[in-house]
Amino acid sequence: MKKNSGLNELIYEYYESRILFGVYRYGEQLLSVPKICASFRLGRNTIQMALDKLEKNGYIESEERKVARVVYQGTEETFRENAAKYFVPRKEGILDFEYAGELLFFPMWKIGVHNLETDIRGNLNENHDTVMDQTVPIPVKLYFEVLRTFHNDLLLNLYWQCLRYLNFLYPKRDTDIPVLAAGETLPETNMQGLKSEFDDYFDSIQNEVLEFIAHAGEAYHLENVRQIPFSWTIYRRRPQVRYTLASVIIREILWERYPVGSYLPSLPKMAEQYQVSLSTVRRTLDVLHSLGVTRTYMGIGTKVCLEPVGMEVMKISEIRENMRLHGEGMQILAMTVRSVTLFTMESVTKRKREEFLRSITKLRGKTSSILFIDVLLSFISAECPSAIIRECYDKLRELNTWGYILSAVLMGTGQLDADYTGFIDRQEKDLRTDDFDAFAEQWQIFIENRMKFFYSKFSFREE
Repeated sequence: MKKNSGLNELIYEYYESRILFGVYRYGEQLLSVPKICASFRLGRNTIQMALDKLEKNGYIESEERKVARVVYQGTEETFRENAAKYFVPRKEGILDFEYAGELLFFPMWKIGVHNLETDIRGNLNENHDTVMDQTVPIPVKLYFEVLRTFHNDLLLNLYWQCLRYLNFLYPKRDTDIPVLAAGETLPETNMQGLKSEFDDYFDSIQNEVLEFIAHAGEAYHLENVRQIPFSWTIYRRRPQVRYTLASVIIREILWERYPVGSYLPSLPKMAEQYQVSLSTVRRTLDVLHSLGVTRTYMGIGTKVCLEPVGMEVMKISEIRENMRLHGEGMQILAMTVRSVTLFTMESVTKRKREEFLRSITKLRGKTSSILFIDVLLSFISAECPSAIIRECYDKLRELNTWGYILSAVLMGTGQLDADYTGFIDRQEKDLRTDDFDAFAEQWQIFIENRMKFFYSKFSFREE
């Protein structure tokens, strides 16, 4: 994982929960800063910011040239109540993840295993450390290593945030789950057997937590507590709001809510409409201007332009980062869209499917692949029974919009998007005959092709 300004909060929450749940007890020492840096593969400043906050909030105490030690004092009852306050409001998400995790991560597992060219000992331990600093359940380490084969930071970000939400990385103080000490190698064994072990491990933890929730909710009067849904933060290096809003406005322009040549609402009206501050609107317009999407004329307003841009736009670090996220989001979609689409189509009512069919039919004459993918992601993020998948696909929908940058560059080189008439014909046929498997497969092929085309134009290999 790369260094960025948000990761210090992840480290803080990691240690805070371990302390509050009694994994670390009063007087015990954390690892040294260099060892924590190595475990998390993060810079010293990021780790130190997290430790400083832990000390400020009374969890640890540090002295010069000594490792930090825990000063938070709690009893077994305190640790139990802390755990109750964390897990009871997340009961619905924990139940949901039983299905969402399988739909999102199992397709990645099947592909990732084949990315490993040699035995487990040779591949899974060379120059790798997991984000866990003491002992690591073997199945959890395996999943991390398999996902790393995709070289996709967004994917690892999603997996990490799911585990954070579930508190999956916070083992009990005493556990009989097979573990690895830091730096220890994985055993030579059957990969699928380790996948089954991971599933059994998750099931055992889930059942234990749900049983705990059933008793703790009543014991600590949390029966009616508001549930905390899973939320996926996709932008780590800079404020998320302006980029989320820019993505929304670009999407609305592509759908011709604001046609080319028209003017966006005034800044105060946009602030009211999108429920953001005026300063956020101004920063959002700066992003849109840099992409040739809009131009502001003093005393007149902000005009929609959709002008072509040159490859030099990729020299802007924030634009390049958005493009990287777009490509990584497309890879996640390519691996998960078939299972997620099939699950959603089999779950919704016939009326919802008919409405979706009409949305696809309206795409006739459109030449932007962004709009095609947007129709699918909009449907899934609204109708999928899994709240976690709805959240993830809503964020992937946002990242899909950043493909506009590619379109703007292609406009500048005279290249246009392809004709999608045949694709629409096949989609309509599959929906009318309720052939959901073929329907989902067509989407997988479509997105895989778009992903390959994207990476044929842009390379993000580390220099």
